[in-house]
Amino acid sequence: MAKIADMEVYGLNKMLADLRSLPKEAQEELRLESKKIATELMVPYWKEAAENAGPWGGRISDTVKAKRDRLPSVSIGSNRKSLPGGASPTMVRYPSHAGKKGRSSSQGTLPKAFLENATGWMQQMGRYKPEALKRWLEAIKKIERKFERG
Repeated sequence: MAKIADMEVYGLNKMLADLRSLPKEAQEELRLESKKIATELMVPYWKEAAENAGPWGGRISDTVKAKRDRLPSVSIGSNRKSLPGGASPTMVRYPSHAGKKGRSSSQGTLPKAFLENATGWMQQMGRYKPEALKRWLEAIKKIERKFERG
């Protein structure tokens, strides 16, 4: 599955490595907090943006879900072939965004519908970022305090 880094946080890899030294309960708590942040902040924005993904927007939007990870993140798409012609939401996710500029169109394999309906919907994001980062860092501080005390 394609991954998109939505924002860069310097020192994040070191921080995540340090967090691995905390007990498993702390790891689980961080995953729960991250999923909560993603559910409350990220999913609504990604669903709204996906609605603008041309004729496939509603189907793509229906597949936006919060992931259970140490970092707040979402998954977009599914491999269930639920679109006309046997396509899945994952198959139309990137072409609905990029259209002619996409990797597929350079090979001449992109259907005409994508060339005419690309919307750039993935670039409409960003409003949730400051609040999501703030809440995630607060969750880390809370977990560190809780588990450093024993």
